[in-house]
This record gives sequence, C-alpha cells and structure tokens, in this order.
Amino acid sequence: MLSFKKTHTILYVHSSDEMYGTDRILLELVKQLDKQQFQAIVVLPNDIPYQGLLSKALQEHNIKTIHLNLAILRRKYFTPLGFLVYLFRLSTSTVALVRLIQQESIQIVHSFTAAVIPGAIAAYITRQPHIWHVHEIIIHPRFLWRFTSWLIPRLSKQVVAVSEPTRKHLCTGNQLNEKKAIVIHNGIDVSNCASVSQEVREEWQVRPEQPLVGMIGRVSHWKGQQYFLQVANIVKQKNPQVRFALVGGTFPGQEHLLEELKAFASQLNLSSSAIISNFRSDIPLVLEAYDIFVLPSTLPDPFPTVILEAMAASKPVIANAHGGSVEMVVHQVTGLLVEPDSPELMANAIQQLLDNPDERVTMGKRGRERLISHFSIQSCVDKWTHLYESLISTTSPYN
Repeated sequence: MLSFKKTHTILYVHSSDEMYGTDRILLELVKQLDKQQFQAIVVLPNDIPYQGLLSKALQEHNIKTIHLNLAILRRKYFTPLGFLVYLFRLSTSTVALVRLIQQESIQIVHSFTAAVIPGAIAAYITRQPHIWHVHEIIIHPRFLWRFTSWLIPRLSKQVVAVSEPTRKHLCTGNQLNEKKAIVIHNGIDVSNCASVSQEVREEWQVRPEQPLVGMIGRVSHWKGQQYFLQVANIVKQKNPQVRFALVGGTFPGQEHLLEELKAFASQLNLSSSAIISNFRSDIPLVLEAYDIFVLPSTLPDPFPTVILEAMAASKPVIANAHGGSVEMVVHQVTGLLVEPDSPELMANAIQQLLDNPDERVTMGKRGRERLISHFSIQSCVDKWTHLYESLISTTSPYN
C-alpha cells in the first residue's frame, strides 16, 4: 500500500533582502529542508531600497518569495512621528500576513529576527504556531531590549536563540523566556566555502610574503571597523609589511560611514596598509586571501556567521570574548579569544599568530574540524525539522 507524506507550509518572515550573515542562514535553511515534507514561503521587506540579493537567490532555488512593506524595528522610528509611521506599517503588514496565512494554509510562522514583529501578531490572530528566531543581543536602547524580551515569549510557541549568550540575555530581560527559549546554533554548508584561489590577493596587490589580516562585516558603530584599524595601527609598528583588509557595505542611507572609515584610516597613516572594500559576494575567495581572520565587534555578536565561514576556510580566528564567539572559538585551539575593549591585547594576539605561521595553520585546520562536527548545515536542519514536526503535532499554538 502506497503512503504519501503530507507537505507542511512554513511562512518565514525576515527583516532584510541582502546577503549578510542572517540572510545567508535563512537561505541555507530553506534550501536544505526536505521539500517532500516542507514548503517554504519567504516574506521579505521592501521598506528601503535593498539590492534584492536574498530574494534573487531564493527565486533561483524556486522558493516562493513575497515582498511586503513590513514594519521593521529601525532607529529611524524612535521619534514621535516615526513611531506613528511604524504603527501604520505594523497594522497594514500584519493584515497582509493574516490574509497570506489564510490563503496559503500556513501551519507555522517563523519570524527570523527579533526586528520583525508583524508575523508574530498575524500568527497569534490566526492561531497558528509561531517561532521567534532571535539573532540579536540588544544592548542599546535599553527600553527596546526590555520590550522585545517581554513580547517575544508571549507571542511565540517556541523561542529559538542562536547561542547561549543570546538566550541568557533574553532571560535576563524577561523570565518567561526561561520556559520558552532554547538554543539552535546556525550551521553552514562546508562545501560552499572551499577555495584555493589567490585571485583576491592579486586584485589587492598583496604579495605572497605579506601576511594579510582581515575582517568582514557590515560597517556600523558596533561591528568594530574603527576598533580594528586602531589594532592595525599597533600591529603595524612592529610589522610594517603586514596588510589589513576590511570588507563590508553599509545599511542603505548610511553610505557616509564607509567614507568616514577611509578618512579614519588615513588619519592613522594606514592608507597604504589597509584595504577597505565595499560589500562583496565572493566571501570564500576573500577568506582564502586572509592569513588571520579577526572579529572585532565591540558589542556582543550573537552568533556571527562569518566566523563559521572563516572556520570553513581553515583560518585561525581572533575574536573579542563575548557573545556567540565564546561558543564558536576554542581559545588556543582554533583561535584566540581576547578581552573586549583592549586593542593592545588584540594586537598581541595577532602578533602571536604572525610570529607562528605553523600555529596559524594548525588552528585553522582544527577550526574546520570543529565546524564540521558542531556547526554543519545538516545538524542545524535536523534540529529545525524536529522542532517543526513537534509544533505541527501540538494542538495548542501558544501554551
């Protein structure tokens, strides 16, 4: 007798249409789901002029994608007029999502970041199970941390944090998260990260004998680009041959930050030593060019995907010891963890690896092994599949 597996439809509501860490994690998850068991529909915002890189990639994999004028928590709404605009967008996008849930017979709503609220409200109205997938550790503004920590467990059947520090921060904000929040680490497809090309070093005119120390991340006040340049300035004093690279674009409307970063590099006399590049899609090639990868985030980064990519490229990782980095990097084994807000200590860590090329190679190999054993995409997808199955079989969507 033939048996047929029922396909369950999951609605993913996301807060951007770019190709940074969280965007790539969403893409990999919906690509790897068992298509005979789950159908993914992804809703993306069009409230600002995105490049549309995520939606293009989703469509290339035949994943249904819908654009809406979603209400996304952004700093521009933190004014009296901005708050009114946000409330209007929140109401209209919630109504649109309610209709979509009903039309598509959605069985689970998966809000992919804490910044997107309409999906949670729409799921509550339609009485469908809701998962809030938290990729953020909100430090400032404090009221936003308190508000989201209060709201998230009340509008979710399950809260999923990307790391234990992220879960603990939610629980500190509101104790109800102790009952609702679990941790599922993000994973990446290692096969997509392998590269042996020296194309980027040639493009940047970095000679083989010149060590290249680099970071990757959207230019912002907390990702640590200026901090990294301060560290580079210290390292350069003993190692004038070392080159430094910063790769990452800006949020739409903040293009001036990239020019300010270049001006800061010039002020430190690093213009000839530091390569400052806008967003690039060829991250595996960039990582292959690096000898040492650095994550200099000045605030806790919940679970930086770029560290996983650096591990996949067999690069040693130096990171400030806060946020998800402490779960990803094994100190003195796959890289080095440094006390935050200590440029001298980070410079010393870089110096340690510059002085020991064999140690760099060994740490990089161990990092790739750790990625395969702890943070593979298959392990991540298996955990999500189990969670989806358990929610579909549960009668009550919120208790």
